Amino acid sequence: MQSFQPLAIQTSRGDGYFIEAFPFKTDDESPPHVIAYGLGGSQVSVVSMFLNPFPNSTDSKDWEQVDLARLRYPVGMTYADITGNGFNDVIITDEYGPSMDDLWMDGGRIVWLQNPGNSKTGNWRQRFIGRSPSMHRVKAGHFTTRDRVQVAGFPIIVRAGDRTSPAPVVIYTAPEDPENDNQVWDEEIAFPDSFRLVHDVDIIRSIDGGLDQILLAGREGISLIWYDEGAKMWKSRNLGSGTVPSPGNPYWGAGCVALGGVKLDSSGYIGTAEGFHGNRVSVYVKEKNAMPGEIAKANWTRHVLHDFGPLNSRHEGYIHHVICADIDGDGDDELLVACMGSNPPTWERTGVWCYKPVDLPSGKFSRFKLSDASAARIAVGHFRSKNLLDFATISYSVPGYFESPSPSVILHASSLITATRLNDEVTFRVPRPSDTRLVDEVAFLDVASRKLSLVVVPPYTQYGTSEGAGLKILTGRVFWTDKNEAQQERTQATNTFGVISTIVDAKDGYILTQSEGAVLLLMTKSETSGRPPYSDMNQLEARNIIPAHFSSTLQHMEFPWVKVEHRPWANGRFKDLEFYNLTGFHVRYADDSDSLLCHMQLWTAGVGVSAGFHNHTGEVFCEIHACIVNGTGQGGMHWATVPDGDFNPSKPQNGTSSSVVVPDMYEHGPLWRTRKDGLPSLRDNGTVDYPWHAWIAGGKSSSPQAFDVWVAFEFPPLLSRSFQGEGVRPRDGVYRLVNTSTDIVATVKDGDSTDGTPIWQVNLVPGTNLFTITNLASSSKASVAWPPVANQALVGSRSAAVLNTTSLWTIVSTG
Repeated sequence: MQSFQPLAIQTSRGDGYFIEAFPFKTDDESPPHVIAYGLGGSQVSVVSMFLNPFPNSTDSKDWEQVDLARLRYPVGMTYADITGNGFNDVIITDEYGPSMDDLWMDGGRIVWLQNPGNSKTGNWRQRFIGRSPSMHRVKAGHFTTRDRVQVAGFPIIVRAGDRTSPAPVVIYTAPEDPENDNQVWDEEIAFPDSFRLVHDVDIIRSIDGGLDQILLAGREGISLIWYDEGAKMWKSRNLGSGTVPSPGNPYWGAGCVALGGVKLDSSGYIGTAEGFHGNRVSVYVKEKNAMPGEIAKANWTRHVLHDFGPLNSRHEGYIHHVICADIDGDGDDELLVACMGSNPPTWERTGVWCYKPVDLPSGKFSRFKLSDASAARIAVGHFRSKNLLDFATISYSVPGYFESPSPSVILHASSLITATRLNDEVTFRVPRPSDTRLVDEVAFLDVASRKLSLVVVPPYTQYGTSEGAGLKILTGRVFWTDKNEAQQERTQATNTFGVISTIVDAKDGYILTQSEGAVLLLMTKSETSGRPPYSDMNQLEARNIIPAHFSSTLQHMEFPWVKVEHRPWANGRFKDLEFYNLTGFHVRYADDSDSLLCHMQLWTAGVGVSAGFHNHTGEVFCEIHACIVNGTGQGGMHWATVPDGDFNPSKPQNGTSSSVVVPDMYEHGPLWRTRKDGLPSLRDNGTVDYPWHAWIAGGKSSSPQAFDVWVAFEFPPLLSRSFQGEGVRPRDGVYRLVNTSTDIVATVKDGDSTDGTPIWQVNLVPGTNLFTITNLASSSKASVAWPPVANQALVGSRSAAVLNTTSLWTIVSTG
């Protein structure tokens, strides 16, 4: 499970009870806002909408608070477009009273707050729907008719202190003109005496234009109710009884309910908490041959997943809400459980727990802790990105039940990509693309008219890009169809000593990954970092845009351009040259290997400036540059074409080097020397064999000064860097390479790893900790990290020159 980073929406609240993700418009794809409030107690409760800052910016912004209403004891809420004008209205219950033992018998009001169409307008107009004492939960939908908005109300009891008598289920139907206060809502009692202590409900939306159904959690356990249009009557079925009665305890059955989808079955399981404010997490699973989507006719088996321990003296536990959502994108809904807390406080009984289906027919779920903050309820939504589901919580703080010591509203931001500060640099950690089903994107730097973002895209996934965006592949490969109907492919590098555009000119506006997925640097257009060309370094200020769900330590970092002569490694070189460096960003895999994927840093050089010829005799990496702005017009890479000993790096002679211009938003291919099989040549000390090379800015400009700006990408060499694990002794030998998922044997023939002889010779590279793997039939070579482990990436000689990888393989010894 990915991590979730807490981001404060509101702190230091007086109380806390309800939270909801609120899409302001019915057809708006913008991230939802958050509505939150407490019961108010002796004070009037303020129902507030917190405006989502993420739609327009990745900057660290506060969630602006807009107060919609001041109500007495509001309890449940939902939303719907009651007027039909495209704006969602808020439907809310209030005037409940201090507690179940001190109800306001003339209360239980349901009102709707009319959306004014401007998210920053407060004090929304209140309009009356209906009233029933102890109105506790409310849901909107189409329960008996499709042509009007309907509101289902669920009182919890009928009179103060009466935990035995059934409470009615009430259906309200909007009038023809709901804005006319003289037109009242029709009221129908669906079930007058069937259900007791209904604490929570879940609506099952029709997917075929039919009527919605309702799941109830109460003393009867889990019940399904629906309106039968043919018989013109309400029907119900009990799906499970939940916990059984115990002496002196007025609460049994269930207290929370949520329907979870699994793959193509929208009703894969039912998650519950038992009983009222209970202590037990259970699920109901239907028989194996049940039809997908079937609920009423299926037979359900109850499985208890977890017990949070003894109830308190009032027979109450710690769970207040459950919700199902596919937060990791694998097609199966997880069950999220909100624990309000305990007295004395405990880690286990406070926060949000996640239960993930592992073996559904057997009722087996894995369990993760996602949040440590008190949670009265959970609101799930695409709060920051359409690719990731986040969740928000509000602390439970209600006098007489449980009072959180520090009530807050918190967004828990889903984070595939995480980051830490490493001195003056940043280390990003990313999942291997093949190990995730979610897309994540993290912007981090705005510089030279481009916003730089790190992006993870899983296998076989479409990823939309904006007009004029560029990308640099860090691992994997992507494809798109350009506007001329030509097929484009990008991998870690293009042809040796060549250049290729990084701009995505996709006809359909998206790129597509293959089996390996991709990690890439995205470079989108920016209007906030100036337009090139740049004639002064003051125009090239780099702005930190690391988003708000990362730590403040990262958000407050500065990324200055430092004159290279002042870098300690310059050793007195580059004196008085307009040559600057901005470092840097490490990208590592977020698994036990912690392997380095890439190191990135930025450079800029003025007219005629040489970055200095060098050949990496002390560094072990493969380096590629992508130009953001070629301000001098002719800036690019130069490399020696003669043996290293015949080249003078400080005073290159004519005819001893070659070059290639790297235009705006282009990258160059590998400059290192390769063997006949395409793999990098290695020196005796294990470094990659480079010719002398340097970036040299253009020597002439129409203005007194101009700057090239480029990003350097330092990749680990293709072969293994070191041994892994204590006591591991690498051995030469003959092996078969076998795909662990298909049992297909890895082979290479004529540079194509699809057929041929499956026998490979593994040999230590003399003087290094590196290994080569040679196909004994074709002499083609590959490489792999040592020791060989299941599912590690194998680099085949078919694509080694461009840093590409084949499928995932393990190695099986022939002996």
